[in-house]
Amino acid sequence: MEELVRLRHELHRNPELSGHESATAKRLRFFLSRYNPDELYSNIAGEGMAVIYQGKEPGPTVLFRCDMDALPIAETNDVKYKSNVQGVSHVCGHDGHMTIISGLAVRFSQSKPKKGRVILFYQPSEENGEGARKSLEGLKELGLNPDYAIALHNLPGYKMGSIILGRYTFSAASKGLVINLKGKPSHAAYPEHGLNPAAATAEIIQSLLSIQSTTHFKNFILVTVIHIRVGDIAFGTSPGNATIMATLRAFDDDDMTLLSKIAAETATSIAHKHKLGIDVSFTDEYPASVCDKTLTHTLEAIAHEASLEVNFLEQPNRWSEDFAHFSTCFPSVIFGLGAGENHPDIHTPEYDFPDELIDNAVDFLGKIANKLMEG
Repeated sequence: MEELVRLRHELHRNPELSGHESATAKRLRFFLSRYNPDELYSNIAGEGMAVIYQGKEPGPTVLFRCDMDALPIAETNDVKYKSNVQGVSHVCGHDGHMTIISGLAVRFSQSKPKKGRVILFYQPSEENGEGARKSLEGLKELGLNPDYAIALHNLPGYKMGSIILGRYTFSAASKGLVINLKGKPSHAAYPEHGLNPAAATAEIIQSLLSIQSTTHFKNFILVTVIHIRVGDIAFGTSPGNATIMATLRAFDDDDMTLLSKIAAETATSIAHKHKLGIDVSFTDEYPASVCDKTLTHTLEAIAHEASLEVNFLEQPNRWSEDFAHFSTCFPSVIFGLGAGENHPDIHTPEYDFPDELIDNAVDFLGKIANKLMEG
């Protein structure tokens, strides 16, 4: 569908970071206005939008969610629709996700649902973990509580157009760990007059990385140190402060709770041993994306009926998705859409969403809507 490809290219050309999706929302509203939604709500959790198509008879409400934000990565693709924004690009494919959901607007404007209600939800701020939680609050205030919630994410490394399902966790829980150590600075010639946190920093890092080799956990966990700073660059000064940041990941929410506790207690114990002050905090928190079992098998059946290849993940994706917050509130599924076995990976400068996915994805989501609303 040429108009959808043009929309995707326009969104790709004008990416916006989390919390700044105003121009994206404006472009989408202009596009959607041509397809006569029954209702359109704006400014949900910032720039989020809910587009409503009402069925002719009462029935279930099905929400289809897409993400709107881009990444602070400069793409290297040489395409006519290359990002116009320096250092920002849609290298996670959210431009494609928005386009597919917009394709449902085209479909439902031509043929309204027989029963129930469809909510097309455009969610801001997925990449920083803030969007879904705030969106759920906004949807609740508007009385837009679905009976089912569906999301998709393109997945390079799988056959183009194939459907990838979790059994039944689709992606990991994650959170950012921030450790701030407080000692006492001194002249570098007299470090004994101060309290330098460098040794404690090294010990904490080694201890954090060794947690994943313990047997405390039911399933996969991972600690990735992503930032370290000890004082400032001044060769005459022995530093008095340090910061350690790490990403914690787990396939199971209970494991994440335990991992967080062990990490915080480990860092605190080491800091106290070195007579340092310490502050531990967490940020960018995502629960595991746990999919509804019945809904998962409904999607599997629909895919088979449509002669689509279906793959079940051998283990959940290690990355996180804030759609997980929807799964704590409603029967939900997030599934993968194969973007090609040799396609560049998401979050890399070479990635670009494949346009050939759009039409079949719209068709598959339309079949899901019909099945869930009409039974």
